Amino acid sequence: MGLNPIRKGIIMNTIRPAFRRPLVAQPIRRFSTLAQASDHIDRLLAVHSDQVRFNIQQTAANKWVVCRVISGGVV
Repeated sequence: MGLNPIRKGIIMNTIRPAFRRPLVAQPIRRFSTLAQASDHIDRLLAVHSDQVRFNIQQTAANKWVVCRVISGGVV
């Protein structure tokens, strides 16, 4: 069983401009499970679906944070 040689070079030739911007998010609330965080976003989207974007981030303490996306991400 031999090892495959590592090829050096460009893996991705180009990245579309819409994906170059960093995601800036404001933490709203913390949860102990991903399911709780997802349910919270479902409730928020039922009211604000066309006005704001949300994401879920996992913390180092195995908690889940629901954040409001302020800027960045996909246009």
